[in-house]
Amino acid sequence: MQRYFIEESCIQGLDIHIDTYNHKHMKKVMRYHNGDQVICILPNHHTYIYEIIDIDQGLLHQEKEIIENHELDIDVTLIYGLPKNDKFEFVLQKATELGVKRIVPFLSKRSIIKTNQDAFQKKQERYLRILKEASEQSYRQMIPELTSLIKIQDISNYLSDVNLVAYEEMSKQNEHKAFYQALHQKYQTITIIVGPEGGFEQSEIDFMKTLGIQECSLGKRILRSETAPLYMLSVIGYSRELM
Repeated sequence: MQRYFIEESCIQGLDIHIDTYNHKHMKKVMRYHNGDQVICILPNHHTYIYEIIDIDQGLLHQEKEIIENHELDIDVTLIYGLPKNDKFEFVLQKATELGVKRIVPFLSKRSIIKTNQDAFQKKQERYLRILKEASEQSYRQMIPELTSLIKIQDISNYLSDVNLVAYEEMSKQNEHKAFYQALHQKYQTITIIVGPEGGFEQSEIDFMKTLGIQECSLGKRILRSETAPLYMLSVIGYSRELM
């Protein structure tokens, strides 16, 4: 059954007047008819089955609640050095599927892409749609937050109980235990930091260390900037859900 995230403005009691984008998807893509049912996730993260009352008007009526929880039991923030655009969109999609709660893009000294806050904001609608569709596909009860573009000096605003930065020099030094040890602490929130294609300058690592952020290796191999955050999210998910 197809899933849709619903905005507060669309809800009227037990009825929903679906927004234009979802209405078009229901009518033109899914080719739904009156009497068909869909799953709707409301802003309070509760999930319900709705029946289509009038497909032409986009009118739905609530039938029953579904009790489910597909979220991680912790909050994961990804602070991510902005890569080239197609790589960023790929990470948005896959990080959502892997359970991230917040994505914080930043520009570092070695960022290849040249952009600014205004240029980033112009792509915000597309980015949010990627997050929404990935959340629907992966049966999540929430859409991850995407913050505005920040500078590395602002990362202190997004720190958690555990804070880790993936740093390739740790792999070269065969220091592979920090990530494992961090995940065996007691924590409810975790922030992971991954640099762009060019990695971090030592001054940036030194700055993060002053904030109590711990360097960590991701194993014996050097991963691409789009692979590293997904590796870290996969390991976190495994440690919380499968161990």
